[in-house]
Order: sequence, then structure tokens, then C-alpha cells
Amino acid sequence: MEDKPRRPAWLRALNALCAVALLSCVVGMIVFGFHAAAMAFVALSLAGVAPPVVLNGEGILEILAGIVEAVVDGVLAIIEGIASAVAGIFG
Repeated sequence: MEDKPRRPAWLRALNALCAVALLSCVVGMIVFGFHAAAMAFVALSLAGVAPPVVLNGEGILEILAGIVEAVVDGVLAIIEGIASAVAGIFG
């Protein structure tokens, strides 16, 4: 199995931004209920993550796995940023 190349910084930033939008809208929908604006933000966040993955995907399963991987990569980039900020304060 071949190793995938590391994503560029701008793509990781886009994934992080879309992951924040997706998670905040999902939490908002759980707390406040389903609204058209929240559904629009979920669609926009997934639309922001999907194009680079779709262009590199070879099949439908590869595309779905790539979208999940991009969202997880965005969430991990957010956690990494928070951890480095906290480490910068105490380090």
C-alpha cells in the first residue's frame, strides 16, 4: 500500500475551517433543532471539503473515505492548534 503525500497547508486550513463549520452546525442543530440556515452551513462545509477529494478519488468508496479523512484531518488540525497555543502559554 502506497503512502499518501501530506496535504498542503492551505488545504489543511480549508479542512479545519470546514470541520469547525460542520461541527458547530451539527451541535447547533442538536441543541436548537433543524433550521434552513444550519442545513445550508452543513452543505457549504461539506462542499468546501469535497472538491479536492473528489478530484483525487478513484471510486465512490475512495471519495467517501477521503471526505471523512479530510474532516478528521481538519478536526485534528484544530486540536493541534489549541494544544500548541496552550503549550506556548505554559512552555
